Amino acid sequence: MNNIFILLGPTASGKSRLSQKLADEFSFEIINADLYSIYKGLDIGTAKPSKKALIKNKHHLINKLEPTDEYNVSKYCHDVNKCINEITSLNKIPLITGGSMMYVYQLLNGLTHQYSTCDTDLKIIKYILKEYTNKQIIDAIRKYDHSLIKTLNKNDTYRIEKLLERLISSDSSFSKINGLYENTTFNITIIFINIKNRDILRNNIHKRTLDMIDDGLINEVKNLKYSFKLTHNHQSMRAIGYKETLQYLNHEITLKELINIITLSTQQLAKRQITWMNKFKIDFHYSYPDDEYEKLSDYVRYLLN
Repeated sequence: MNNIFILLGPTASGKSRLSQKLADEFSFEIINADLYSIYKGLDIGTAKPSKKALIKNKHHLINKLEPTDEYNVSKYCHDVNKCINEITSLNKIPLITGGSMMYVYQLLNGLTHQYSTCDTDLKIIKYILKEYTNKQIIDAIRKYDHSLIKTLNKNDTYRIEKLLERLISSDSSFSKINGLYENTTFNITIIFINIKNRDILRNNIHKRTLDMIDDGLINEVKNLKYSFKLTHNHQSMRAIGYKETLQYLNHEITLKELINIITLSTQQLAKRQITWMNKFKIDFHYSYPDDEYEKLSDYVRYLLN
């Protein structure tokens, strides 16, 4: 059977560092599961692995897209399956890691439909997202069909956009994408970084925000904005850190507000990521911030032998 390892956890919990250590020790090739690390040029705000790390260990689905490109979960599932076939054909082991929980969940469990949107549909959706707040959009959908927004969070712009695509799409094609669990030749192991002390995570997030500002996040976004004529309507600029920095560059918020909003938004993201833990069949809980690498290493070695 082909082994596939998946390493999940909230932002700022050390997924990249841990995946690098595992790749150093075992025959892993890393498949990125962070939506925004797929984009070229989004380096500082995504905490993308360094150029040295990308060279040292083989990474897939990093720096794949231009900042103006659009991407979705069905494309991601297709791309990951292609990467898995490529990696296993070389007798290597795929290690999928990142914080885009919904993408990984759909990758494992499959997609039952795809919605096809034409250019006019996309323009309508972008206009709605620009002219109305998430709360206004949810309130409007509630009047149409309350059941559609039962589990929808007003801060979850991605899911709101996907729901708009579903409602507005001029054509629906129900071509099923099989999940990894349906392939009986795969032995899937899920490792989840479990947070014992939330205060430490919150402090890490705040420190990481300050480090990103010091490392040049504002200049990174400024260069992307002017080089590619990017606005908040582009998918790449909806990432935490980028959408707020665009606001700062547009003189809508101060530097202090920029730091506070990025920190708060990242903390909220981490909280949502932790709740995803209950949706996955987790095989190994890696305790953070405890250093349990030897225990994890022994577990991986046991599975591979």
